[in-house]
Amino acid sequence: MDIKTKELVSLGASVSAHCFPCFDFHLEQARKLGISEEEIQESIRSGYMVMNGAGEKILEKIKDTLPGISLQKNESCSNNQRKKKPSLASIVRF
Repeated sequence: MDIKTKELVSLGASVSAHCFPCFDFHLEQARKLGISEEEIQESIRSGYMVMNGAGEKILEKIKDTLPGISLQKNESCSNNQRKKKPSLASIVRF
């Protein structure tokens, strides 16, 4: 696999894996390699489609396994009202 293809695959994978540092790194590498914005955007769209497809399948699995469960579409850890736990960085001193 050539290096440009590898970076495009890695960029899409970083999107589907929700890896912010990976995304930043592979986006920077893709741009350094001169990969077009169109190719970069297509890679990101592909990763996003994989991420969404996986999300839909796990919801199907949950509903099949636990009939009657109620899940809200926009429910997430990042937007709920529960008290947040302290971060590791706020607990550990270096």
